[in-house]
Amino acid sequence: MKFFLLFLSALLPTLALAAGTQDMASLEKLAEQFLQQETAQRSASYKLGRLDRRLVLPACVSPKVDWANTAQTSGNTSLVIACPDSGWSLRLPVSITEKQMGVVLTRSVSAGDVLQEGDVKLVEVTNPAMARNVLKEPAQAIGQSMRSGAPAGSWLRNFMVHAPYAVRAGQPVKVQAGGEGFSVLSEGVANGNAAVGEAVSVRLSGGRVVRGLVQPDGTVSLSY
Repeated sequence: MKFFLLFLSALLPTLALAAGTQDMASLEKLAEQFLQQETAQRSASYKLGRLDRRLVLPACVSPKVDWANTAQTSGNTSLVIACPDSGWSLRLPVSITEKQMGVVLTRSVSAGDVLQEGDVKLVEVTNPAMARNVLKEPAQAIGQSMRSGAPAGSWLRNFMVHAPYAVRAGQPVKVQAGGEGFSVLSEGVANGNAAVGEAVSVRLSGGRVVRGLVQPDGTVSLSY
């Protein structure tokens, strides 16, 4: 009898396997597919951990994969693989590395040049120390004006560009002053350069200096 019990205890794992136990490799493959979808638009790479092959769990028809913490999907984090039908869940470690991308110039530019779509491109930043102040998206550069010249291949940093000036120093401008129930339009000369939405001082024809915000049509608006 003792021999039979020993034989039965040794046979139980085999019987469980035959009855349908979960294949760990298939769960890792499911997790891999999940990560491919999650990182497809993120310019990120990942390193997936492995499940303990010694685990014996009931086979799951429809296992589910999700982040263990949806607020932490970068760096050293983990996934949860769960089987609602059988009531088990596993935690699988994963390391997510975000690729740092930066904008570089595709041609040499001069001060005052307004950047067009073909003037910039995205390049992976392999040295994080070089990524400081580098623009992350071409949209941040297109339509912007260069503060100074730079050769092709230069990283484009935020202090190198500004919005194109709508008003320049010495330029005649219209000044609109308005308040509750009144609006007055006068003329003057800009004392500096300014883009739309920026403040600029203007010397009016009578000599008075006022300060207002540049509007899309080039007028300077004062509020009272």
